[in-house]
Amino acid sequence: LSAGGGARGGAMEDLVEDARSSFEQAATTLVDQIRSALVDERTGKNAFQLAVEQAQQFYQAVDWSERWLQALVATECFLLILVLVTRHRTTFQGILFVILGAVIYCAKYLNVYLEQNWSSFSRQPYFDASGLFISVVLSAPLLVINMVIVVNHLIVLSGLVVQVKRAQLKHKAREAAREAKKDR
Repeated sequence: LSAGGGARGGAMEDLVEDARSSFEQAATTLVDQIRSALVDERTGKNAFQLAVEQAQQFYQAVDWSERWLQALVATECFLLILVLVTRHRTTFQGILFVILGAVIYCAKYLNVYLEQNWSSFSRQPYFDASGLFISVVLSAPLLVINMVIVVNHLIVLSGLVVQVKRAQLKHKAREAAREAKKDR
C-alpha cells in the first residue's frame, strides 16, 4: 500500500511541478507581450515616457502668455473652485454639469469656427481639423470638472442612503416597541 501510495504521490508531484512550470512560462510570455505592446518600436520608450514627453512638447509649443488662454485657464480654475465650494448644492451642480456637457459637445463646432478665425484673437493657429488643441485645453478640463461633480453626487447620494436606512431602522424599532406594548 505504501509503495503504491508513494508512486501516486510522486506522479502527483510531477503533475503539480509540470503545471507550475507551464504557468510560470505562460505568465512570463504574457508579461513580455504586455511590455512589448507598451514600448514604442521606433524609440524603445514605454508608453508612459512617451506620454510625458508629448505632454511636455505640447506645453512648450503653446504660448501661454496669450490673454485668451490665460482667461480660459482662469475660468476653468474658477469653475473647479466653484464646484468644490458648492458641493452641498446638488441642484446647482446638476445644472452646471449639463451646461459644461453642452460646452464639451459643442467643442467640435467651436473648433471649426476658431480654426477659421484664429487670427482675430491669437498669434498662432492652434486649432486644426483633428481638434486636439481644443480637446486638451477646453474639453479635458471640463470633463475633469464634470467628473468631480459626479463623484460629489455619489458621495451625497450615499449619505442620503445611510440617512434613509437609519430612518427605516428607527421606524421598525418604534413599530416593534408598539407591538410589544400591545402584546402585554
